[in-house]
Amino acid sequence: MGLLSKLFGRARPPLPPPTYSNAAVITRIEKEHGVDPATAHGWFSEMLIFLDLCARSDEMLSPPPDVDKAWHAFLLHSRDYEAYCTERFGRVIHHQPTGDPDPAAYRRAYERRSEYVHSSTSPDPILWAVPVVASGSDSGSSSSPQSGEPTPSDPDGFGGEASGDSIGSTDSGGSGSGGSDSGSSCGGGSSCGGGGG
Repeated sequence: MGLLSKLFGRARPPLPPPTYSNAAVITRIEKEHGVDPATAHGWFSEMLIFLDLCARSDEMLSPPPDVDKAWHAFLLHSRDYEAYCTERFGRVIHHQPTGDPDPAAYRRAYERRSEYVHSSTSPDPILWAVPVVASGSDSGSSSSPQSGEPTPSDPDGFGGEASGDSIGSTDSGGSGSGGSDSGSSCGGGSSCGGGGG
């Protein structure tokens, strides 16, 4: 929730579902990752939803690896990416590699994706691995292992792979919160959010 919303208690209306498509980016995903057109389009569409989540987040979020791959492909088309973000969010959603997985940021992204208002289904389990702890506070009050703790089936303690990149958001003038200082992180070393718009 943005500062004005916090001060005045106004909830922001949900964004309409993303309808944008970019054939050049989808083709890049196909070629670089050896996937078929339907898979590349699915990754791209899910990445647009992830950007919606980041634009509304006051906390770091981390995408799953294939969503991060689509995000990287879109970023390479920087004019298209900037135009999309500016039109949809009024600012650019920045990508900041963090290097290491952030299980809590991935769990937050997974939970928000599960609650996404325009989706009638749960996140695609092929793209979104269920986190070790999929609900509850970041402190993880559960008898099951906390996110980030190794288990026999998850020796890295991540609950699925994550990308390791991050995004922060700024207004088009370049001010605002961004990068890892904003409190945003994506799954395995990428982050976004912290601007909350």
